Amino acid sequence: MRRALSARRKAMPGKSKRARPLHRTRRIARIRAMVRSAQERGFSDGYRNGHPAGHHRGWCDALLAWHAAQTQPVRDVHLLYVTTGMGVPYAPIDDAVVATLSRMVTRLTVCRPTDNIPEVAERERPHAMIVLNGMNMDTAKVEKVKKLGIRTAVWMTDDPYYSDVTGLFAVHYDHVFTLELSCVPFYRELGCASVHYLPFANDFRIFRPHTPDPAKGVDILFIGSGYWNRIRFFDRIAPYLATKNVLIAGWWWDRLANFHLLAGKIRLGQWMTPAETADHYAAAKIVINLHRAPDDDSYNRNARRLPALSVNPRTFEIAGSGALQLTDVRMDLQTHYVPGKEIVTYESPDDLIGKIEYYLAREDERLTIVRNGLKRTLRQHTYEKRLDTLLHVLLA
Repeated sequence: MRRALSARRKAMPGKSKRARPLHRTRRIARIRAMVRSAQERGFSDGYRNGHPAGHHRGWCDALLAWHAAQTQPVRDVHLLYVTTGMGVPYAPIDDAVVATLSRMVTRLTVCRPTDNIPEVAERERPHAMIVLNGMNMDTAKVEKVKKLGIRTAVWMTDDPYYSDVTGLFAVHYDHVFTLELSCVPFYRELGCASVHYLPFANDFRIFRPHTPDPAKGVDILFIGSGYWNRIRFFDRIAPYLATKNVLIAGWWWDRLANFHLLAGKIRLGQWMTPAETADHYAAAKIVINLHRAPDDDSYNRNARRLPALSVNPRTFEIAGSGALQLTDVRMDLQTHYVPGKEIVTYESPDDLIGKIEYYLAREDERLTIVRNGLKRTLRQHTYEKRLDTLLHVLLA
């Protein structure tokens, strides 16, 4: 009986000692196949996403290296440069101008508006004086410098928003440079003999493509103050932005009627340094540019209602940073970039939403436009290019 029972047990399927290792072997093989499949999918996904990003980064690095290898002729002149004396947000422009002029001329003397500039000019005898902004510069000092036979120029930083103020002192300079096209005839009508349109540019020491900080990575980014025209615009797209990976940074955004929808996505009331701004640009897929309104009396001093036709400095900084820029339309934009090829424009909140959706879903097209915009910025929109134009006029 025992022998028969033992024989039956040995004959039962799945119960023998030999069957158990085979079952485990098959299960291990299935697990290994699943792991191998996941690894292959991961490699495929990583290659699909990483290869375009790696190619894009290599292309940008090569273009930046080409730009760094370009040489700038040095003029054998001595310039006196007067800063804005206004701190943020003007200090970065002062820094860019000083750094660039230091490479372009044999000697550069830098003063603040509060310094005894006529005394410095009489002692140092520069060939010319350049003043940035000019709002803190005593015009009596300008006249004394001119009496020494030294040429003078002012580069306006905020046209047309403070034309009520700039119109009072522009006439004291030999040459006026403005970043706003509509202000060229304005200054000429005031009696300024030499007026020139000269927009700002990108400082590639700061605003350039670089390895992004993953902690700063977002799909959609806006950095800037919440002027009323921006508040109205962002209130209309707030329900959409609430569903997206977004960062908005700047003053006054708590005035949004839909602030509750975006509160967790807003960095409120803290000014970003240029370096920090550049880090956020480099880590974002899309950066929105929305110009301030020229007719906002709560901030502007523009009683003549001079229109704003030209782009803001942020246009060049975003284009140089490696993110896709979606900007509202200014008349002068096409002078600097080709819409749809080097930059993307929008005409309404709905149009902006549609283009955000389009380019977030089309990485290759997005990166192509980014590269085109970077190339254009490197070739035409640097401080070397701008100051070369200024010096050509000033020293002629």
